[in-house]
Amino acid sequence: MTAPRPLPPKIVFFDVGDTLVRIDPSWSAIYLRACREFGLAVGETELQGAVSRATAAGFWDSSGPFEATVEASYQRIKAFDARVMTSLGHGDLPDRFYRRLGQLFLDVEAWHVFPEVRGVLDLLGEAGVRCAVISNWVWGLPELLHDLDLAHHFEHVVVSSRIGYDKPHAGIFRHALDLAGVSGSEAVHVGDNPATDVAGARAAGIRPILVRRRPEGIEALRADPELRDVPVIRDLSELPPLLGLGGRARARRTLVGMPPPTAA
Repeated sequence: MTAPRPLPPKIVFFDVGDTLVRIDPSWSAIYLRACREFGLAVGETELQGAVSRATAAGFWDSSGPFEATVEASYQRIKAFDARVMTSLGHGDLPDRFYRRLGQLFLDVEAWHVFPEVRGVLDLLGEAGVRCAVISNWVWGLPELLHDLDLAHHFEHVVVSSRIGYDKPHAGIFRHALDLAGVSGSEAVHVGDNPATDVAGARAAGIRPILVRRRPEGIEALRADPELRDVPVIRDLSELPPLLGLGGRARARRTLVGMPPPTAA
Protein backbone atom coordinates (compact mmCIF):
# COMPACT_ATOMS: atom_id res chain seq x y z
CA MET A 1 0.00 0.00 0.00
CA THR A 2 1.30 3.45 -0.92
CA ALA A 3 1.96 5.71 2.05
CA PRO A 4 -0.44 8.68 2.22
CA ARG A 5 0.94 11.97 0.95
CA PRO A 6 1.69 14.36 3.85
CA LEU A 7 -0.65 17.29 4.26
CA PRO A 8 0.98 20.62 3.39
CA PRO A 9 1.48 23.07 6.26
CA LYS A 10 -0.62 26.20 6.46
CA ILE A 11 2.50 28.36 6.38
CA VAL A 12 6.19 27.97 5.58
CA PHE A 13 8.64 30.24 7.37
CA PHE A 14 11.96 30.86 5.62
CA ASP A 15 15.34 31.93 6.86
CA VAL A 16 17.01 34.39 4.45
CA GLY A 17 20.81 34.19 4.37
CA ASP A 18 22.07 31.04 2.57
CA THR A 19 18.45 29.87 2.29
CA LEU A 20 16.92 32.40 -0.12
CA VAL A 21 19.95 34.56 -0.93
CA ARG A 22 23.71 34.71 -0.51
CA ILE A 23 26.17 37.58 -0.43
CA ASP A 24 27.64 38.32 -3.86
CA PRO A 25 30.49 37.83 -4.33
CA SER A 26 31.59 37.66 -0.67
CA TRP A 27 31.45 39.41 2.69
CA SER A 28 35.08 40.42 2.37
CA ALA A 29 34.45 41.98 -1.06
CA ILE A 30 31.86 44.33 0.46
CA TYR A 31 34.28 45.32 3.23
CA LEU A 32 37.00 45.81 0.64
CA ARG A 33 34.81 48.20 -1.33
CA ALA A 34 34.21 50.34 1.77
CA CYS A 35 37.90 50.28 2.63
CA ARG A 36 38.86 51.47 -0.84
CA GLU A 37 36.31 54.29 -0.69
CA PHE A 38 37.96 55.47 2.54
CA GLY A 39 41.52 54.97 1.30
CA LEU A 40 42.35 52.13 3.70
CA ALA A 41 45.21 49.85 2.66
CA VAL A 42 43.67 46.46 3.45
CA GLY A 43 44.05 43.33 1.32
CA GLU A 44 41.16 41.01 0.46
CA THR A 45 42.95 37.98 1.95
CA GLU A 46 43.41 39.86 5.23
CA LEU A 47 39.74 40.81 5.19
CA GLN A 48 38.65 37.24 4.52
CA GLY A 49 40.54 36.06 7.58
CA ALA A 50 39.24 38.87 9.78
CA VAL A 51 35.63 38.31 8.74
CA SER A 52 35.96 34.55 9.27
CA ARG A 53 37.35 35.03 12.78
CA ALA A 54 34.69 37.55 13.74
CA THR A 55 31.89 35.36 12.34
CA ALA A 56 33.18 32.32 14.22
CA ALA A 57 33.03 34.35 17.43
CA GLY A 58 29.38 35.25 16.75
CA PHE A 59 27.59 38.29 15.45
CA TRP A 60 25.71 39.36 18.57
CA ASP A 61 26.26 39.42 22.30
CA SER A 62 22.78 38.20 23.25
CA SER A 63 19.80 36.30 21.88
CA GLY A 64 17.47 38.75 23.63
CA PRO A 65 15.49 40.45 24.75
CA PHE A 66 17.26 43.52 23.38
CA GLU A 67 16.22 46.98 22.22
CA ALA A 68 14.34 46.77 18.92
CA THR A 69 15.02 50.14 17.29
CA VAL A 70 16.75 51.37 14.15
CA GLU A 71 19.65 52.82 16.13
CA ALA A 72 20.07 49.71 18.30
CA SER A 73 20.15 47.57 15.18
CA TYR A 74 22.88 49.77 13.71
CA GLN A 75 24.94 49.72 16.91
CA ARG A 76 24.81 45.92 17.10
CA ILE A 77 26.11 45.41 13.57
CA LYS A 78 28.60 48.26 14.01
CA ALA A 79 30.08 46.44 17.00
CA PHE A 80 30.63 43.38 14.79
CA ASP A 81 32.11 45.44 11.95
CA ALA A 82 34.37 47.27 14.41
CA ARG A 83 35.76 43.93 15.62
CA VAL A 84 36.63 43.08 12.04
CA MET A 85 38.33 46.41 11.35
CA THR A 86 40.10 46.61 14.73
CA SER A 87 41.66 43.20 14.13
CA LEU A 88 43.15 44.70 10.94
CA GLY A 89 44.65 47.64 12.81
CA HIS A 90 41.88 50.13 12.04
CA GLY A 91 40.24 50.63 15.41
CA ASP A 92 39.72 54.39 15.12
CA LEU A 93 37.47 54.66 12.06
CA PRO A 94 34.78 57.37 11.96
CA ASP A 95 31.13 56.50 12.31
CA ARG A 96 30.53 57.42 8.68
CA PHE A 97 32.69 54.45 7.62
CA TYR A 98 30.34 52.04 9.38
CA ARG A 99 27.26 53.84 8.10
CA ARG A 100 28.58 53.51 4.56
CA LEU A 101 29.44 49.84 5.09
CA GLY A 102 25.86 49.23 6.23
CA GLN A 103 24.56 50.89 3.06
CA LEU A 104 26.75 48.67 0.89
CA PHE A 105 25.40 45.53 2.57
CA LEU A 106 21.84 46.63 1.79
CA ASP A 107 22.61 47.30 -1.88
CA VAL A 108 20.63 44.95 -4.10
CA GLU A 109 23.80 44.33 -6.14
CA ALA A 110 25.43 42.77 -3.07
CA TRP A 111 23.03 39.82 -3.04
CA HIS A 112 22.35 36.81 -5.24
CA VAL A 113 18.92 35.16 -5.16
CA PHE A 114 19.30 31.41 -5.59
CA PRO A 115 17.89 30.42 -8.99
CA GLU A 116 15.07 28.16 -7.82
CA VAL A 117 13.74 30.47 -5.09
CA ARG A 118 11.19 32.50 -7.05
CA GLY A 119 9.75 29.42 -8.75
CA VAL A 120 9.32 27.59 -5.46
CA LEU A 121 7.66 30.58 -3.82
CA ASP A 122 5.31 30.88 -6.81
CA LEU A 123 4.47 27.18 -6.57
CA LEU A 124 3.73 27.39 -2.84
CA GLY A 125 1.50 30.40 -3.37
CA GLU A 126 -0.42 28.69 -6.18
CA ALA A 127 -0.94 25.70 -3.88
CA GLY A 128 -2.43 27.93 -1.19
CA VAL A 129 0.51 27.61 1.19
CA ARG A 130 1.28 30.87 2.95
CA CYS A 131 4.90 32.07 3.24
CA ALA A 132 6.75 34.30 5.70
CA VAL A 133 10.29 35.09 6.81
CA ILE A 134 12.00 34.59 10.17
CA SER A 135 15.55 35.96 10.05
CA ASN A 136 18.40 37.23 12.19
CA TRP A 137 19.12 40.43 10.26
CA VAL A 138 19.57 44.16 10.56
CA TRP A 139 16.65 46.59 10.42
CA GLY A 140 16.60 47.03 6.65
CA LEU A 141 15.73 43.45 5.65
CA PRO A 142 12.11 44.19 4.56
CA GLU A 143 13.34 46.93 2.24
CA LEU A 144 16.10 44.69 0.85
CA LEU A 145 13.60 41.91 0.11
CA HIS A 146 11.43 44.47 -1.68
CA ASP A 147 14.39 45.62 -3.77
CA LEU A 148 15.18 41.98 -4.61
CA ASP A 149 11.56 41.50 -5.78
CA LEU A 150 10.90 38.88 -3.11
CA ALA A 151 8.82 40.75 -0.53
CA HIS A 152 5.48 40.18 -2.30
CA HIS A 153 5.77 36.44 -1.64
CA PHE A 154 5.67 36.88 2.14
CA GLU A 155 2.78 37.75 4.44
CA HIS A 156 5.19 38.76 7.17
CA VAL A 157 8.90 39.52 7.43
CA VAL A 158 9.89 38.83 11.03
CA VAL A 159 13.35 40.34 11.64
CA SER A 160 15.26 39.85 14.86
CA SER A 161 16.34 43.50 15.04
CA ARG A 162 12.67 44.59 14.95
CA ILE A 163 11.46 41.99 17.47
CA GLY A 164 14.16 42.04 20.14
CA TYR A 165 15.01 38.33 19.93
CA ASP A 166 17.48 36.44 17.76
CA LYS A 167 17.01 32.88 16.62
CA PRO A 168 17.21 30.35 18.25
CA HIS A 169 15.22 32.12 20.99
CA ALA A 170 11.68 30.78 20.88
CA GLY A 171 10.36 34.34 21.25
CA ILE A 172 10.97 35.27 17.61
CA PHE A 173 9.29 32.08 16.39
CA ARG A 174 6.30 32.54 18.68
CA HIS A 175 5.96 36.11 17.50
CA ALA A 176 5.81 34.84 13.91
CA LEU A 177 3.18 32.25 14.84
CA ASP A 178 1.07 34.91 16.54
CA LEU A 179 1.29 37.17 13.49
CA ALA A 180 0.27 34.32 11.20
CA GLY A 181 -2.50 33.12 13.52
CA VAL A 182 -1.37 29.49 13.40
CA SER A 183 -0.05 26.91 15.83
CA GLY A 184 3.42 25.43 15.62
CA SER A 185 2.02 22.14 14.34
CA GLU A 186 0.57 24.00 11.32
CA ALA A 187 3.91 25.50 10.31
CA VAL A 188 7.28 24.55 8.85
CA HIS A 189 10.54 26.48 9.13
CA VAL A 190 13.22 26.15 6.43
CA GLY A 191 16.76 27.29 7.17
CA ASP A 192 20.42 26.41 6.80
CA ASN A 193 21.65 26.51 10.41
CA PRO A 194 21.03 23.60 12.82
CA ALA A 195 21.88 25.72 15.86
CA THR A 196 19.48 28.57 15.11
CA ASP A 197 16.90 27.29 12.65
CA VAL A 198 16.36 23.74 13.92
CA ALA A 199 16.70 24.39 17.64
CA GLY A 200 14.62 27.56 17.53
CA ALA A 201 11.83 26.04 15.46
CA ARG A 202 11.65 23.00 17.72
CA ALA A 203 11.40 25.23 20.79
CA ALA A 204 8.23 26.75 19.32
CA GLY A 205 6.78 23.42 18.18
CA ILE A 206 7.47 24.11 14.48
CA ARG A 207 8.70 21.37 12.16
CA PRO A 208 12.22 22.27 10.92
CA ILE A 209 13.69 21.52 7.50
CA LEU A 210 17.38 22.06 6.77
CA VAL A 211 18.72 23.22 3.43
CA ARG A 212 22.39 22.47 2.76
CA ARG A 213 23.47 23.89 -0.56
CA ARG A 214 27.09 22.75 -0.31
CA PRO A 215 27.57 19.03 -0.96
CA GLU A 216 30.21 18.69 1.75
CA GLY A 217 28.73 17.78 5.10
CA ILE A 218 25.24 16.89 3.90
CA GLU A 219 25.61 13.20 4.78
CA ALA A 220 26.99 14.10 8.19
CA LEU A 221 23.91 16.22 8.84
CA ARG A 222 21.62 13.38 7.79
CA ALA A 223 23.53 11.00 10.08
CA ASP A 224 23.54 13.33 13.12
CA PRO A 225 21.34 11.73 15.81
CA GLU A 226 20.21 15.20 16.92
CA LEU A 227 18.83 15.78 13.42
CA ARG A 228 17.46 12.30 12.77
CA ASP A 229 13.91 13.55 12.33
CA VAL A 230 14.91 16.66 10.33
CA PRO A 231 14.72 16.46 6.52
CA VAL A 232 17.86 17.79 4.81
CA ILE A 233 17.39 19.14 1.28
CA ARG A 234 20.00 20.30 -1.23
CA ASP A 235 18.01 23.28 -2.50
CA LEU A 236 14.46 24.57 -2.33
CA SER A 237 13.32 22.65 -5.41
CA GLU A 238 13.13 19.62 -3.09
CA LEU A 239 10.74 21.41 -0.74
CA PRO A 240 7.35 21.21 -2.56
CA PRO A 241 7.31 17.39 -2.87
CA LEU A 242 8.51 17.10 0.72
CA LEU A 243 5.45 19.12 1.74
CA GLY A 244 3.09 16.90 -0.25
CA LEU A 245 2.71 19.27 -3.20
CA GLY A 246 3.53 16.87 -6.00
CA GLY A 247 6.56 15.13 -7.40
CA ARG A 248 9.97 16.71 -7.83
CA ALA A 249 9.68 16.57 -11.62
CA ARG A 250 6.59 18.80 -11.47
CA ALA A 251 8.38 21.16 -9.14
CA ARG A 252 11.39 21.42 -11.43
CA ARG A 253 9.18 22.05 -14.49
CA THR A 254 7.50 24.88 -12.63
CA LEU A 255 10.83 26.36 -11.54
CA VAL A 256 12.30 26.58 -15.01
CA GLY A 257 9.06 27.58 -16.76
CA MET A 258 8.61 24.33 -18.69
CA PRO A 259 5.10 23.34 -19.73
CA PRO A 260 3.56 20.20 -18.21
CA PRO A 261 3.78 17.08 -20.36
CA THR A 262 0.92 16.61 -22.83
CA ALA A 263 -1.27 13.54 -22.64
CA ALA A 264 -0.40 10.77 -25.08
